Amino acid sequence: MSSEVSGGRRINVLAQPKRLPDAYQEDRRSVYWLDELPEDREGTTKFDVSKRQESLCEPKSVHSQWTGDRPTPIWKVSKAAQNADASERVSTLSQPKDCHRDFLPERAVQTKVIEAAKNATPSDRIEQLAKEKTYQPLKIKESWDFDSYVWNQDISEAAKNAKCSDRLETLAVSKKYHPRFEYAKPIQWDPSESSKNAIASLRLQQLARPTSRCKSENYDPYKVSSGAVHARATQRISELATPIPRKVRQKKAPGQPGGAL
Repeated sequence: MSSEVSGGRRINVLAQPKRLPDAYQEDRRSVYWLDELPEDREGTTKFDVSKRQESLCEPKSVHSQWTGDRPTPIWKVSKAAQNADASERVSTLSQPKDCHRDFLPERAVQTKVIEAAKNATPSDRIEQLAKEKTYQPLKIKESWDFDSYVWNQDISEAAKNAKCSDRLETLAVSKKYHPRFEYAKPIQWDPSESSKNAIASLRLQQLARPTSRCKSENYDPYKVSSGAVHARATQRISELATPIPRKVRQKKAPGQPGGAL
C-alpha cells in the first residue's frame, strides 16, 4: 500500500508544470505593446528624446552671408555700370582668340574647278590605271565533274610540263621514322617454335601448382598459425607503424574535463 502511495505522489510531482524563473519576462506582442497604459491618451506616439538628439534633428542653418539665387536672368543695370570704362587688361581679355597660323578652314562641298584642270590631258599610265580590271568568267561544273579525276582540259600545258627544283623535291620527301622506331605489336601473333616446344623447369611447375587443401577436411581458412601469433615485428616495422606525433591525441580519463563519463 505504501508503494502505491509513493508511486502516486511521484506521478503528481511529475505532472506539475515547470515553474518559470523569477526574472522571467514574457515577450511583447508588438513593439507598441505597453505594460501599463499611459495616463494622457492623445492618440499619437510621443518620443522621449534628449537635448542632444533634438539639436541633431534641427536642420542646418544657412550661412549669414548667403544670398539666394536671382529670381530672373534679366535684371536692371545701374547707370555706373552702363557708363563704366573698361581697363586695358579687360579690353585685352575681351578680344577673341586668334586661329593658328597654319589653320585652314573647311573646304566647301562644291568647289570651283580651275581651267587648267578642265583642259588637262591624262598620261598613258593614268589611263591604264583608270581601266577596270577584267576577270575571266568562272567555269561552272556539273556535280558529276567533281567526281571524275580527269581534269586535263582545266590544266594548262605549262603546268603539265613544269619541273620542280631540287629544293622542292627535297621538301616533298616524306619524313623518315626514327632509327629505333618500332611499329605497334599486333594483337594476335604466332608463337615461335622454341616457345611451343619449351619444357618448364621443376621450380616453375612447383609455383604453377595450386595449394592443395583436400588433405584435411576440417581446414579453417581463418585460423592463424602459431608462428604468426608469436611473431615479433622488427625495429624498422615498429618505427613505420608508429603514428606521426602531430596527429597523436592523448585520451582523457573519465571524470576529467572533456573525458567520457
